[in-house]
Amino acid sequence: MEDNQKIVFLFSGQGSQYRGMGIKLFKRNLIFKNSLEKSDLIVKKHLNRSLIDELYTEKNEVFDDLLITHPAIVAVEIAMYNVIKEMNVKPDFVAGNSLGEFTAAVVKGIWSEEMAIEASIEQAKSIVRNDSKGGMLVVLNQKRKEVEKLYHQHELTLASDNFDGHFTLSGSVKNLDSFQSELDRQGVEFVRLAVNYPFHSSLIEGGRYGFEYYSESIPAFSNPKSGFISGLECDELLVIPKNYFWDVVSKYNDFSKMVKYIENKGTCLYIDLGPSGTSATFVNYNLGPLSNSKTFQIMSPFKREERQLKALEELLFL
Repeated sequence: MEDNQKIVFLFSGQGSQYRGMGIKLFKRNLIFKNSLEKSDLIVKKHLNRSLIDELYTEKNEVFDDLLITHPAIVAVEIAMYNVIKEMNVKPDFVAGNSLGEFTAAVVKGIWSEEMAIEASIEQAKSIVRNDSKGGMLVVLNQKRKEVEKLYHQHELTLASDNFDGHFTLSGSVKNLDSFQSELDRQGVEFVRLAVNYPFHSSLIEGGRYGFEYYSESIPAFSNPKSGFISGLECDELLVIPKNYFWDVVSKYNDFSKMVKYIENKGTCLYIDLGPSGTSATFVNYNLGPLSNSKTFQIMSPFKREERQLKALEELLFL
C-alpha cells in the first residue's frame, strides 16, 4: 500500500442484491457466518422469516421481496465489514450509497448492528404498507441531457447520477414500461433493476411517516467523530440529521459529486464491501486521468470472495 494513501470503505444499496450473496464465506468463514446468524435472529423476531433461508435457497425466483432484500443487503455488508475488521483493516472514510449508508453508519458508530438491521426492516415495512409499487431503471452509455426530455415526458424521476453516461431513474411500473419500450425503439442500452419500489422519488414519500414514527422510538444517533462521508450530502457529516435514514433512500443521489469530494482528501484505496462491486465500478469511472487512487472489489455473483480477501491482505500488508 502506498504511503499516505487513505482507505475508503464503500457500501451499496437496493439493486445490488442477489440470492447467494457471500455463500462461500457463509460456509467457510466463521466471522461472516456468525454475523449473518445474528442478523437472522433479528429478522426472525420482526418478520418470522429466516434471512439465511431466503438468501441461500435453491429457488430461482427473482430476489426482489423488499421485506427481505432490505435487511439482507445491510446484513451481508455488516458481515463483510466484520471480516475486514478482523483483518485489522481500518478505514479513514466510509461512504454509503442509498441503503448502503445504513452499514456505513454502523462502521462509524452512529448506531449498532442490531439497530441498522431493525431499521432496515421497519423502513421496508413502511414502504410496503404504503403500497407505492414502482421500480428503477439504469440508462447506460447515454448522456443524460440527450434523454432528459424523454424521461420527463414519461413522468420518471432522476434517482441518481452514477458517472458520465450512466444514471438511474425511478417511477411507476406503467411509466417505466413505456419508457423502456421507447429506449428499445431508439437502441439505447438500459438495465431494469430487481427493485419493486421507486426509491429516490416522491412516489415512496407515503412511507416516510411510518418510518419516522418508528425512528422516534429508538435511541438518539451517536454523532461520528470523523470520516463519515454522506452519499446524500456529498460532504463529511459530524452531526446526523433527525430524518437522515429516510432521506438517503428517498432523495436524489449524486455519486460523482461524492467521489469528487473524497478525491480532494488525497490518494485513496476504495474498498467495496457491497454485494456486487457496483460502487467500485462507479468510482473507477469517476476517477480523473490524474488520480492515483485505486479500487478493490471483494464480493460479486462470481463467488471469488476468498481469493479477493487474500489479495487484499497481500495488497495492504505485504
